[in-house]
Amino acid sequence: MTNWTPDLASRSGPRYLAIADALAADVAAGNFHSGDRLPTHRDLAWRMGVTVGTVSRAYAEAERRGLIGGEVGRGTYIRAAPADAGNLLAHDRDESENLIDLTFNFPPPAAEGGVLGETLVEIAGDENELQSLLAYQPCAGRRAHRAAGAKWIALSGLEVDPERVVVTGGAQHGMLTALAALTRPGDRVATEALSYPGIKLAARLLGLRLDGLAMDDDGIIPEAFDALCRSGEIKALYCVPTLQNPTTITMPAERRAAIAGIARRHGVAIVEDDLMRLLIPDAPPPITSYAPELSYYITSLSKTVAPGLRIGFVAGPPEAVDRLAAAVRTACWMAAPLTIEVGARWITDGRAERILAARRREAAARRTRTLAILGHYDVKCGEGSLHLWLSVPDPWHASALVAEARARGVAITPADAFAIKRQDATHAVRVCFGAAVDMAALERAVNILAELLESEPPESLGAVV
Repeated sequence: MTNWTPDLASRSGPRYLAIADALAADVAAGNFHSGDRLPTHRDLAWRMGVTVGTVSRAYAEAERRGLIGGEVGRGTYIRAAPADAGNLLAHDRDESENLIDLTFNFPPPAAEGGVLGETLVEIAGDENELQSLLAYQPCAGRRAHRAAGAKWIALSGLEVDPERVVVTGGAQHGMLTALAALTRPGDRVATEALSYPGIKLAARLLGLRLDGLAMDDDGIIPEAFDALCRSGEIKALYCVPTLQNPTTITMPAERRAAIAGIARRHGVAIVEDDLMRLLIPDAPPPITSYAPELSYYITSLSKTVAPGLRIGFVAGPPEAVDRLAAAVRTACWMAAPLTIEVGARWITDGRAERILAARRREAAARRTRTLAILGHYDVKCGEGSLHLWLSVPDPWHASALVAEARARGVAITPADAFAIKRQDATHAVRVCFGAAVDMAALERAVNILAELLESEPPESLGAVV
């Protein structure tokens, strides 16, 4: 339990609102982590010299804002959303915490260091080429870089003309670029009820309204999508059909065709985030292949080759390319040509596929080991996935498990971080196995989680009073 006591010296108005405002400010400032347990109503009231009723009203207001959650007998906790959605994407943990951090969906290590050195030497050996790469480029990317993007996309079974490809600084930038080209503030965008947190950040930045769609074991339920399209003006659908984040569901071909058909009937654009696709063998055809005239296909090298290069590609309809390029220009003028050149060379000569193969092998080994320890619980972990989705068993609560795991040196992410609406959150956590420094660290962390799940929650979690 934290020792949090709000500073109300500069706050006016009702005390309960001042406490809720102070909590919101501390969450926004990053002073809390997802799953941190707040003082009990009675304890905080005693420390502040206010009534228990005042604290209860303050906590109720904070819960209404989506800042906290709790259950009788288990405590009151900081939720992952909305503020922690940004923290989930930021790799800025305090190294002094000595955590094994399983919150980040990083690819496992691969031996690309030597390959990178060779490539940089190659580029540096051509002075004219190097100088050109350090100059301004077309906003959509060099022709050769767009061609490399088309070749990388082709590995996913989607043939596109290089002229339809726009180069971006990774898939997150690609998502923002596609949405900026498609939407205006106030537009409604549909997505999975549990979705990649980056879509919430993009929607907030662009002033978009998100609608979460019900899912089953095959992904988005077509009837839910159709009903939402009929209920009002939906501008676009953002989805991750392959190894969906966080559920790891891969949508079958029949479901993809149904979703594309609904989008066509209603004239709804599709933003397909498919950066996980190359991690899974024989994945179904992209949704884009069923409705290319409506679709914006996003991929990158982040989960498959090297996240630090920040290389992404967006393939849109021909008439949308200028808008996509304008969105890139507005955000950053162009993706970094030097790193794009590294990736383009790797794609062209096959080095990218060799690194991908090495990452696949390591990811498969980590997945096997993790499932050997946690697989008897209710988990989803599709073949090729870099994480698993664990339904938290009774008597544990997801927030309590996150807090206790962190106290024992393991960081995981509760479902709140992925829920589009508060009511969409489930008692589940995401456990990523790619970011652990090695297999030994991963095993230590997963065994700690197993020990917790096999025990009772600590009595010290206390009751909400």
